[in-house]
Amino acid sequence: MLPHMKTKASTRTFELRPLGPYSLEESANFIGAWHKAPAEGGTKTGHLHLAFLTDDGWNPVGVCLTQDESGSVRGEVYGRADVGAIKRHVARILSLDVDGRGWPEVGKRDRVVGMLQRQFPGFRPVNWSDAYEAAAWCVMSTRINMRQAQGVKDRMCRELGHEIDVHGHRLWTFPEPSRLEVLKSFKGLFGRKVEYLNRLAAAALAGDLDTEMLRALPREEALERLQRLAGIGEFGSQLIRLRALSAVDELPTREPRLMGAIRVEYGLDAEPTLTELEALSEKWKPYRMWVAVHLRRTLMGGAGMMHSRASG
Repeated sequence: MLPHMKTKASTRTFELRPLGPYSLEESANFIGAWHKAPAEGGTKTGHLHLAFLTDDGWNPVGVCLTQDESGSVRGEVYGRADVGAIKRHVARILSLDVDGRGWPEVGKRDRVVGMLQRQFPGFRPVNWSDAYEAAAWCVMSTRINMRQAQGVKDRMCRELGHEIDVHGHRLWTFPEPSRLEVLKSFKGLFGRKVEYLNRLAAAALAGDLDTEMLRALPREEALERLQRLAGIGEFGSQLIRLRALSAVDELPTREPRLMGAIRVEYGLDAEPTLTELEALSEKWKPYRMWVAVHLRRTLMGGAGMMHSRASG
């Protein structure tokens, strides 16, 4: 196994001003309550710590985030990276690059959405840090349960990723593509999963998994490109499109657990068909993906499954 690299550097700061309601605490709850990604050491109350690879150059960085009484989010950057680029990256992860001023109106139009907004006040979906990590997760999590897959991913981060020290709190990033490209085997990965990860890493190094490039493409072209990737089918391409590219007003159509949540929350006799889902979700526009993630939270005790550790 390749050794991980420890990164510790002087901090630099940025500020994000959310458009519409936003709670950093809810982001932290979503990331941390279901699973704590690999991290050791103490964290401070009211902080959300993230560790990820930069879009440009796959450099490891850490960020400490806090929110003040005005709602502004302040970030401290740990690692060698352009602060402006990290600000944009964090905004993408936390859905703060989206104008959410129309979100409360959706809750007024739809009673279930209104209930979800009260249950998770100020919550916005937390996205994967990039399309590469999301695609790798799709491969690793196939045919095993989510907790098993997260255990494999945690060990991979510790053994192949980079360690980031965020004022005494140690986190590990996902391995950069150059490390996965040469991976020969890894405990917990079976079948063709290692081969698929090798090929995904090669695609990432070739620029085929560039997150911003994929975000700029029309929906069908982006999905078609994603489905060409090794080990990524229709379900995986939708997951990456919705939760790494942050397609805010699109719907998952290959997510059976979502259909079950809709049946329960809306008191339906059966799970909705795709036609019924389309009709029901008219009231959710232009935040249909946000509603879908809120509904999924009802199945997970309010938590989510993500790549980073929250503190609070």
